[in-house]
Amino acid sequence: MGCGRDAALAWDRAAAGTAPDEHERDCPHCGAAFADARGLDAVVHRMASEELEPPSSTMDRVMAAVLTELRPHDLLTLPSPHGPVRLSRPAAAAVLRHVVDRMDGLRARSCRIEQLGEAGAQAHAADVTISVTARFGIDLMSVTARVRQMVIAAGEQALGVPVRRVDIDVVDLFGADLPGAGLFGEERP
Repeated sequence: MGCGRDAALAWDRAAAGTAPDEHERDCPHCGAAFADARGLDAVVHRMASEELEPPSSTMDRVMAAVLTELRPHDLLTLPSPHGPVRLSRPAAAAVLRHVVDRMDGLRARSCRIEQLGEAGAQAHAADVTISVTARFGIDLMSVTARVRQMVIAAGEQALGVPVRRVDIDVVDLFGADLPGAGLFGEERP
Protein backbone atom coordinates (compact mmCIF):
# COMPACT_ATOMS: atom_id res chain seq x y z
CA MET A 1 0.00 0.00 0.00
CA GLY A 2 1.05 3.63 -0.25
CA CYS A 3 2.03 3.64 3.44
CA GLY A 4 4.42 0.71 3.03
CA ARG A 5 2.33 -1.87 4.85
CA ASP A 6 1.13 -5.12 3.29
CA ALA A 7 -2.58 -4.99 2.34
CA ALA A 8 -2.90 -8.73 3.01
CA LEU A 9 -1.91 -8.13 6.65
CA ALA A 10 -4.67 -5.52 7.03
CA TRP A 11 -7.19 -7.87 5.38
CA ASP A 12 -6.16 -10.78 7.63
CA ARG A 13 -6.52 -8.63 10.76
CA ALA A 14 -9.93 -7.39 9.63
CA ALA A 15 -11.12 -10.96 8.82
CA ALA A 16 -9.96 -12.15 12.23
CA GLY A 17 -11.94 -9.36 13.90
CA THR A 18 -8.82 -7.76 15.38
CA ALA A 19 -9.17 -4.05 16.09
CA PRO A 20 -6.96 -1.81 13.98
CA ASP A 21 -3.79 -0.57 15.64
CA GLU A 22 -2.91 3.15 15.99
CA HIS A 23 -1.30 3.36 12.53
CA GLU A 24 -4.21 1.55 10.84
CA ARG A 25 -6.75 3.90 12.50
CA ASP A 26 -4.93 7.04 11.30
CA CYS A 27 -3.67 5.82 7.88
CA PRO A 28 -6.09 6.36 4.96
CA HIS A 29 -4.61 3.37 3.05
CA CYS A 30 -4.93 0.94 5.96
CA GLY A 31 -8.35 2.33 6.88
CA ALA A 32 -9.58 1.74 3.30
CA ALA A 33 -8.17 -1.82 3.30
CA PHE A 34 -9.87 -2.52 6.64
CA ALA A 35 -13.17 -1.11 5.40
CA ASP A 36 -12.97 -3.12 2.14
CA ALA A 37 -12.20 -6.34 4.03
CA ARG A 38 -15.05 -5.86 6.49
CA GLY A 39 -17.47 -4.91 3.69
CA LEU A 40 -16.50 -7.97 1.66
CA ASP A 41 -16.81 -10.17 4.74
CA ALA A 42 -20.33 -8.86 5.36
CA VAL A 43 -21.37 -9.51 1.74
CA VAL A 44 -19.90 -13.03 1.78
CA HIS A 45 -21.69 -13.91 5.05
CA ARG A 46 -24.98 -12.47 3.79
CA MET A 47 -24.74 -14.46 0.55
CA ALA A 48 -23.76 -17.62 2.43
CA SER A 49 -26.83 -17.36 4.62
CA GLU A 50 -29.20 -16.97 1.65
CA GLU A 51 -30.90 -20.13 0.47
CA LEU A 52 -30.07 -20.97 -3.11
CA GLU A 53 -32.82 -21.98 -5.46
CA PRO A 54 -31.48 -23.16 -8.81
CA PRO A 55 -33.73 -22.95 -11.86
CA SER A 56 -36.12 -25.89 -12.09
CA SER A 57 -34.51 -27.02 -15.34
CA THR A 58 -31.16 -27.57 -13.62
CA MET A 59 -32.34 -30.61 -11.69
CA ASP A 60 -33.97 -32.08 -14.80
CA ARG A 61 -30.77 -31.64 -16.84
CA VAL A 62 -28.56 -33.14 -14.12
CA MET A 63 -30.84 -36.16 -13.62
CA ALA A 64 -31.10 -36.75 -17.38
CA ALA A 65 -27.29 -36.78 -17.63
CA VAL A 66 -26.96 -39.17 -14.68
CA LEU A 67 -29.61 -41.56 -15.99
CA THR A 68 -28.07 -41.53 -19.46
CA GLU A 69 -24.76 -42.65 -17.98
CA LEU A 70 -26.45 -45.40 -15.95
CA ARG A 71 -28.36 -46.94 -18.84
CA PRO A 72 -26.72 -50.11 -20.14
CA HIS A 73 -27.52 -49.13 -23.75
CA ASP A 74 -24.28 -50.40 -25.23
CA LEU A 75 -23.56 -53.26 -22.83
CA LEU A 76 -24.47 -56.92 -22.70
CA THR A 77 -24.86 -58.58 -19.31
CA LEU A 78 -23.15 -61.94 -18.94
CA PRO A 79 -23.53 -64.45 -16.14
CA SER A 80 -20.44 -65.34 -14.12
CA PRO A 81 -19.77 -67.15 -10.83
CA HIS A 82 -18.80 -63.77 -9.33
CA GLY A 83 -21.94 -61.95 -10.38
CA PRO A 84 -22.98 -60.31 -13.63
CA VAL A 85 -20.28 -58.83 -15.87
CA ARG A 86 -20.67 -56.40 -18.75
CA LEU A 87 -19.45 -56.67 -22.33
CA SER A 88 -19.46 -53.90 -24.90
CA ARG A 89 -22.16 -54.56 -27.48
CA PRO A 90 -20.06 -53.14 -30.38
CA ALA A 91 -17.12 -55.38 -29.38
CA ALA A 92 -19.37 -58.45 -29.26
CA ALA A 93 -20.84 -57.56 -32.67
CA ALA A 94 -17.31 -57.21 -34.10
CA VAL A 95 -16.46 -60.74 -32.91
CA LEU A 96 -19.54 -62.18 -34.60
CA ARG A 97 -18.88 -60.24 -37.84
CA HIS A 98 -15.32 -61.58 -37.83
CA VAL A 99 -16.62 -65.15 -37.60
CA VAL A 100 -18.75 -64.57 -40.70
CA ASP A 101 -15.94 -62.78 -42.57
CA ARG A 102 -13.76 -65.89 -42.19
CA MET A 103 -16.36 -68.03 -43.97
CA ASP A 104 -15.83 -68.67 -47.67
CA GLY A 105 -18.22 -66.77 -49.92
CA LEU A 106 -19.62 -64.37 -47.28
CA ARG A 107 -18.82 -60.98 -45.83
CA ALA A 108 -20.59 -59.49 -42.82
CA ARG A 109 -21.99 -55.99 -43.27
CA SER A 110 -23.61 -55.29 -39.90
CA CYS A 111 -24.52 -57.07 -36.71
CA ARG A 112 -27.04 -56.12 -34.04
CA ILE A 113 -27.30 -57.94 -30.72
CA GLU A 114 -30.38 -57.51 -28.53
CA GLN A 115 -30.52 -58.95 -25.04
CA LEU A 116 -34.01 -59.44 -23.68
CA GLY A 117 -33.17 -59.86 -19.99
CA GLU A 118 -35.95 -62.36 -19.31
CA ALA A 119 -35.99 -64.40 -16.12
CA GLY A 120 -35.13 -68.08 -15.96
CA ALA A 121 -32.81 -70.19 -18.06
CA GLN A 122 -32.79 -67.65 -20.92
CA ALA A 123 -31.97 -64.71 -18.60
CA HIS A 124 -28.95 -63.52 -20.60
CA ALA A 125 -29.90 -64.92 -24.01
CA ALA A 126 -29.50 -62.68 -27.02
CA ASP A 127 -31.11 -62.32 -30.41
CA VAL A 128 -28.65 -61.59 -33.23
CA THR A 129 -29.48 -59.94 -36.54
CA ILE A 130 -26.62 -60.04 -39.02
CA SER A 131 -26.58 -58.75 -42.59
CA VAL A 132 -24.21 -60.30 -45.10
CA THR A 133 -23.15 -60.06 -48.72
CA ALA A 134 -22.77 -63.38 -50.54
CA ARG A 135 -20.73 -64.47 -53.50
CA PHE A 136 -22.89 -64.93 -56.57
CA GLY A 137 -23.79 -68.59 -57.12
CA ILE A 138 -23.36 -69.74 -53.53
CA ASP A 139 -26.04 -72.02 -52.04
CA LEU A 140 -27.78 -69.51 -49.74
CA MET A 141 -29.78 -72.13 -47.82
CA SER A 142 -26.66 -74.04 -46.91
CA VAL A 143 -24.49 -71.03 -46.15
CA THR A 144 -27.09 -69.26 -43.99
CA ALA A 145 -27.57 -72.45 -41.95
CA ARG A 146 -23.80 -72.53 -41.45
CA VAL A 147 -23.77 -68.83 -40.47
CA ARG A 148 -26.48 -69.52 -37.89
CA GLN A 149 -24.45 -72.40 -36.39
CA MET A 150 -21.22 -70.37 -36.33
CA VAL A 151 -22.86 -67.32 -34.72
CA ILE A 152 -24.52 -69.46 -32.04
CA ALA A 153 -21.24 -71.26 -31.30
CA ALA A 154 -19.18 -68.03 -31.23
CA GLY A 155 -21.76 -66.28 -29.05
CA GLU A 156 -21.77 -69.03 -26.48
CA GLN A 157 -18.11 -70.10 -26.59
CA ALA A 158 -16.17 -66.92 -27.39
CA LEU A 159 -18.44 -64.35 -25.76
CA GLY A 160 -20.30 -66.30 -23.11
CA VAL A 161 -23.62 -65.05 -24.46
CA PRO A 162 -26.25 -67.72 -25.10
CA VAL A 163 -27.77 -66.99 -28.52
CA ARG A 164 -31.49 -67.65 -28.71
CA ARG A 165 -32.14 -66.61 -32.30
CA VAL A 166 -30.10 -65.60 -35.36
CA ASP A 167 -31.73 -63.64 -38.19
CA ILE A 168 -29.65 -63.39 -41.36
CA ASP A 169 -30.31 -60.81 -44.06
CA VAL A 170 -28.53 -61.32 -47.38
CA VAL A 171 -28.37 -57.72 -48.56
CA ASP A 172 -26.08 -57.91 -51.60
CA LEU A 173 -24.15 -60.22 -53.94
CA PHE A 174 -20.56 -59.96 -55.05
CA GLY A 175 -18.54 -61.65 -57.74
CA ALA A 176 -16.07 -60.93 -60.53
CA ASP A 177 -18.81 -60.64 -63.20
CA LEU A 178 -21.20 -58.45 -61.20
CA PRO A 179 -21.29 -54.65 -61.13
CA GLY A 180 -20.29 -53.43 -57.70
CA ALA A 181 -17.86 -56.30 -57.11
CA GLY A 182 -15.84 -55.68 -54.01
CA LEU A 183 -18.69 -54.19 -51.99
CA PHE A 184 -17.68 -56.34 -49.06
CA GLY A 185 -14.78 -53.96 -48.37
CA GLU A 186 -17.11 -51.11 -47.39
CA GLU A 187 -17.11 -49.79 -43.85
CA ARG A 188 -19.67 -51.28 -41.52
CA PRO A 189 -22.17 -49.17 -39.60
